[in-house]
Amino acid sequence: MNRFFKEFSQSTLTYYEAFQFVRRHNLKGFILSAAFFNFFAFIFVGVIAWIYTGNLIDLIYSSLSFPNDWKEWGDFLQILTAILIRILLISLYINLYKYIILIIFAPVLAILSERTQNILNHQKKSINLIRLVSEIIRGMLMGMILIILNVLLYIVLVILSITIPFLSPAFFILVFLLESFFFGASMLDYRNEYFQLSIKSSLNKTFEHKGLVFGNGLALNLFILIPIVGVLFAPSFALIAAGIHADKVIQ
Repeated sequence: MNRFFKEFSQSTLTYYEAFQFVRRHNLKGFILSAAFFNFFAFIFVGVIAWIYTGNLIDLIYSSLSFPNDWKEWGDFLQILTAILIRILLISLYINLYKYIILIIFAPVLAILSERTQNILNHQKKSINLIRLVSEIIRGMLMGMILIILNVLLYIVLVILSITIPFLSPAFFILVFLLESFFFGASMLDYRNEYFQLSIKSSLNKTFEHKGLVFGNGLALNLFILIPIVGVLFAPSFALIAAGIHADKVIQ
């Protein structure tokens, strides 16, 4: 337990080291390029989500019918329905985007991970294309697994919230903490892939260093809540922080 809390506290503080690492090794270009890519990905996915929301609202409108004497109330209910659907789907989009970005952002994270580990391990070799492709595929696979787990967690959350309403806030906090662990595991896996660890070995390291993983993921989950800045920069700094800390404690 002492090891868990020690690694947890160090993992959150390592984000400061990540900022210093970027400045010291002149990686601002990498970070800004990643943020630029992330920005357009966010807009692209957001536009798709907005269009999909509009289509869903039109579908619901076409299925609703009100008596003639309900005309005023019908218009009001249609507007209210549109607002509620927009809020619900946009909030769902923002939540799922954290996972979607792990898929579409995988190529950028893989390159950044390779660059970071080369510096940390004093390697001057060029990026290994075969290993890079492997990291991208593995990162995308991890993102898809996280989306599936997230959906399953939300289904369980809804069922539990209906069954035990007064414990709903606790369930939401639990989901947030579980999300954080998954995020941290995803960031650490990029580093483990660099050292050619199998998925099984990577998972063993993940559960062996739960404090590291949870601390990194929790910081990422909180960082990403910062408007604009979090979405653009959080994944990159989380990846670097995970790599720095893991190289210190994982043999």
